[in-house]
This record gives sequence, C-alpha cells and structure tokens, in this order.
Amino acid sequence: MKYRMLTAGVVNLLMGDGETTPKGIETTALEMVRAGRLQGEEKADGTVTVRIVPQTADSAPLRPVEELMVERIRLRCRSGVDRVPIGALGPGDGDEFWVWWRGFQNSVRNEATALGLIRPARNKYVTLLYRGAPFAAWFGALWASVSWSPDWMRIILTVVLVPSLLGLLRLSDVPLESGPRLTAAGRQAAREWRTHDRAGEHRLPKRQVGAAGPESALPVREPQRIWSSYGRSWHVVDAGPLDTPRWGHLWQLVLLALAVCAAFGALVAVTLTAHRPALAWEWDTAPLLAGVLLWVLWLPARRRVLAVPDEASFRGAVISRWDYHTHYDDPYTDVTHYCCSIEDPATRKAWSFEVDQWSRPMFSREANPELKDRFRVGDVVDVHCSPRRRKIHQISVVEAVSRTD
Repeated sequence: MKYRMLTAGVVNLLMGDGETTPKGIETTALEMVRAGRLQGEEKADGTVTVRIVPQTADSAPLRPVEELMVERIRLRCRSGVDRVPIGALGPGDGDEFWVWWRGFQNSVRNEATALGLIRPARNKYVTLLYRGAPFAAWFGALWASVSWSPDWMRIILTVVLVPSLLGLLRLSDVPLESGPRLTAAGRQAAREWRTHDRAGEHRLPKRQVGAAGPESALPVREPQRIWSSYGRSWHVVDAGPLDTPRWGHLWQLVLLALAVCAAFGALVAVTLTAHRPALAWEWDTAPLLAGVLLWVLWLPARRRVLAVPDEASFRGAVISRWDYHTHYDDPYTDVTHYCCSIEDPATRKAWSFEVDQWSRPMFSREANPELKDRFRVGDVVDVHCSPRRRKIHQISVVEAVSRTD
C-alpha cells in the first residue's frame, strides 16, 4: 500500500474529503499512545485516558500536530487532574476548544499539503467567479432567446425565466469560499485507506459532535453531554440548553383555552342558526380535539419545564464557556453575549446562562478582555440562579484557574 505510513490526522483529512473532523483528535491521541508520546490507560468502563509523557534529551522532537495535542491535554488538566479522557479533548468546553481547533486543522493541512494530497483553498473572488459564471450563462441564454423567439416560444421562456429569478433569492446560501481540495494523489490515498484493514479506526461516525460548527457542540438550543473534571474526577454531565423551551408555558395554555372556547362558541352559533338538528359528531369532536392538543402537546412539555428547578443555589464549576453576537439597527450597535454552563455537583447536571453583555458601536473593533476572561472552564463558582428562566441572580468566583495559558 503506497500510503500506508500516513499520520492519523492526515488519514482523517482524507476520510473527510479534505476537511479535518473531530474524529481526528481521537485517532491522533491513540497514535501518540502507540508511539510512546502519551501514556494511555483504559478504564473498566472502556474509557481511554491519556496523560503527558515528559520529554527527555533522547526523545524525538514532536510534530506541530503532536505539540498541539500536548497543549490541549495540558489545558484540560488545569483543574488538578493529571489524565484526560480522549472524549474530553473534544469541543464541549466551548471557545477555548475552537481557538485551539483552528491551529490543529491548519497543522494537519500543512502536513497533507507537503505530501501533495490537497490543494490550498481557492481565493474567494475566484470561487465567486466560478460559481457566478453558470448563472450568468443561463440567464444570458434565456434573455437572448426571449429576444428573437416567436411569441409562443417567448411565453414558454418567460415562464422558465421567472422561477429562475426567484431562485436567485437562495444565493445567500451559496458558500463564497472553497475549502481545501484533494489532489489526484489524495483521492487515490483516500480510496486505499477506505479499504484498508485499519479503516475502522478512522471511519467517520454518522454524527460527530462539533462537525457542523461550534453551535452543534454547545448547549445553545439542545442539551449536550459535556465532560467535567470537577472534584478531580472526570465524569459526563448533562448540560441544559441556553434557550428556554418553546412549548409548555402557562400563556400557551391560556391561548389554547381561549381557542377552544371560541371554537365552541362558533359551533353553538352555527348549530342554533342553521335551522337543522344539532350535529352530534361536532359536539363530540370539539372536546376530543381539545383534549388531544392538551394531553399530547402541552402537558408533556409542561412536565419537562417543571422538572427544571425554579430557584437554585450551589457551588459548582464552569464546564463550558462561549460567546455570540447580535446586531441592532436603532441605534447601530453590536452586542456580545458571554455564556457559561455551570455544573451542579449534587445533581450531576449543568445549567446554561448568559452571564454578561457588552455593547459597542457597530463595526467597532473594540474588545473587552475583562468580560471574556471573567470566567474560564474549570473555575469554581458560587451561584444563586433560576435554571428554569435561565437567569443568574448572583455569581462569584471561589477558585479560579490560571489565566496565563
């Protein structure tokens, strides 16, 4: 096999058709364990943990990808632990991971480029030209055909032209940048590895946490399972989403009751003014339909809402941290929202909150490092909050991790 000796990161890039995926973290860590660059240990439940092996004068120098892996393990060991489960090296901790992840991706791409397996990404203007040329040719041909065609053909072409113009509304979904592309050698290497006897180690799972971007790995809209080292032992925590539930609120029950009353009143009015016998099936169906809506939709959602504590006070740890931006036009303002997931050790659950906001003029390049570094993953905090409403009443740092990393 010509490409047998490729590194795990490069193989992951080939399996991802030119893109490095979070699966590459696991395969790179296991490769470093086999090479003696990391020390691995498998627990009774099958979890594989890794720790840093001190380098000696006789040790071979680490590749850039391996240096980044060691850096990632060191960052995850700030809370007094000396080992890290391989799953905890993934994207659950938020912004700190994504800063590191860009460097990891670039290092793997550099290795693959040096081997001639990928081409660099095209310039975005060249990509825009390539993707815009077919649209220009299509509409140019339609317009020219409309000009000289007979009337009956002009009607047909006009019918085709109008839906085509409506399709331009979807141009905002067309990516303007092209990612790295596999060369002929890269495609050949990918085919060989997909049929290799070790292909199972590198095969991409159907669902990779974080493969679709930062939000897919963070508890923003959906709950996530995040690794935590609070208490100096690694465990998985169910982190509730930042967004409040869309269904199960009392005002929705009120609206449902008003809708049922309105429908019932309309049914009575139609029955009394129709000068015909009452329709028994309508009288039976209306309360049945209302009961179905109440029982199937609202009540289960309401139970999930009530399962979240309304008020809570505890000492826990920050297990994930991220920020996002919103824009307002009146006045022109950019707002940065700083968010955290905080573990409650008594329940082994985490609740997500917005802990700070910072406003600045739109298009301003100002930054607020104090708010960004106010909380970090691993900080121990005292919290008084409302998990149900996603509100923090009071929060203070009890024990902070190092800010010099």
